[in-house]
Amino acid sequence: MPTTEAESPTPNNLSVNHETKTELNLLHHSQQPPIHSLPPEVLHLVFLRFTGYYMYRRRLRFRLVCKYWAEVINSTPELWTLVSVGFHPELQAMIVRNSGNRLLEVDYDETWWEEDPGNKDRLAAFSRLIEPSASRWRTLAYHRMEDSESGTWPLSLPLHSLERIEIDGSTRNAQRPTLDAPKLSHVDVRLPSVNLRSLCSLQSLRLKATNSTLDELVTILRASPGLHTLSLTKTLLENGTEGLPSSYTTKIRLPRLCYLHISGPLAESSSFLLNSIEAPSLEMFNAKVTHPNDAADLTHICEAVSLYLGAFPLPKDQKPQVRIAANSWDMWLSIGNRTINIRHPMGPEADGAQGMPAYIASAMKHLDSRTCEEVTTLDIWCPEDITRECLCVIHSRFPRIQQLIVTDGLGAVGTRVRSVVQHLSLPSGLGAGEEWLLPKLTRLQLGVSGSNNRDIVNMIVELVGRRKEAEQTGEITELEIRIGIGKLDASAVETLSQSITKFDLVEA
Repeated sequence: MPTTEAESPTPNNLSVNHETKTELNLLHHSQQPPIHSLPPEVLHLVFLRFTGYYMYRRRLRFRLVCKYWAEVINSTPELWTLVSVGFHPELQAMIVRNSGNRLLEVDYDETWWEEDPGNKDRLAAFSRLIEPSASRWRTLAYHRMEDSESGTWPLSLPLHSLERIEIDGSTRNAQRPTLDAPKLSHVDVRLPSVNLRSLCSLQSLRLKATNSTLDELVTILRASPGLHTLSLTKTLLENGTEGLPSSYTTKIRLPRLCYLHISGPLAESSSFLLNSIEAPSLEMFNAKVTHPNDAADLTHICEAVSLYLGAFPLPKDQKPQVRIAANSWDMWLSIGNRTINIRHPMGPEADGAQGMPAYIASAMKHLDSRTCEEVTTLDIWCPEDITRECLCVIHSRFPRIQQLIVTDGLGAVGTRVRSVVQHLSLPSGLGAGEEWLLPKLTRLQLGVSGSNNRDIVNMIVELVGRRKEAEQTGEITELEIRIGIGKLDASAVETLSQSITKFDLVEA
């Protein structure tokens, strides 16, 4: 029987079968999500985008999507690098297993289970799980409970890959373990007794309320010439029975040090440390020193601080401004982002500005002439009258001040503004003849908290007139007055508007 056209394997029939099969394949392919066809290395990049402490919650959900996703996630060690004592034990084991030989970030925070009756068993199980991987810990955040029984366990392990460590909490154990961490570069320690003497090549060192000695700190600094950040908070830097080290005759050169913060050490230790360090690249500096002796002379610490306030030119991104503030308990002096705060408990009845001229002069002893030339703004805040001697010290160091900001504190009733305006209204007998203070001054910004300011208005008008007539001074052309309490009457505003080229009034 002859075959029909439909049964005959003609080219036309073959073509129809091929096209039908191709369409079916395309239809089947379109029903599959495109991500299922992505190669593993592309999926790796997708999953790596989910980072952060709670990233595992999402990744575990992704593993449930399909077998392919689960295999890709399990076989990507980069996805399993953070392990915490707060995680479920099964997740902890999965992280250690799937991380392969990757470096780990370890969070050993004993306070996670502080209220849990089984906290000791949880901590012990976690310790047993992660101890074999100690050589591949990259970071360690170790937070202790007050009644912790872990002793110095994690600090005694061979941490040969450790780069960063954060320790918080003291230990009852008198033993001070020596860290076996040759790659350690960032150290942040609060409270515990840890032997830091072995540390070297650090980039960042932050100590808070530790019992480190001055000799121990000097040893670390000498071994870390690449140090970028140094922060000492409430670290007494005790000297021991022998007193301050006398054998250090060479400077501790830290050419890369950009940030230096000292708060709490005794003035004697602080001045010795500051006199020993040489930091030509310093950008941010903050020193807060408390002296235990009410009648102590603080000029030595001020002279040490002067090496950092302006011994090197300010970075270009910092505002060239000097700020002076004082009260009965504290004195602040800052140049750009470099500040000293001396807490000197003289009693609330004492005159906080009494020693200011001498201290300011000492703190400016080593200022670089280029820094002094760059400063164009002076900001003054203190509750007492500013003495002429204090302004003379500033005048002698900063010849290019163009803007003066003076702000009264609460209850000052304009006394500080009055004293400054009065001193600027008359020439000072400096050098061979009369000389006006701040001769290049052209802008005034005054903050007054008093309610009756008519007398201040008269003093300002007199100041502007006298300096305009004087040959040695520039003319004050801009004035801004900010009033916290009360307001200026219309006649006072009119008087100032006629006396000053540009006058702005800001009332509360």
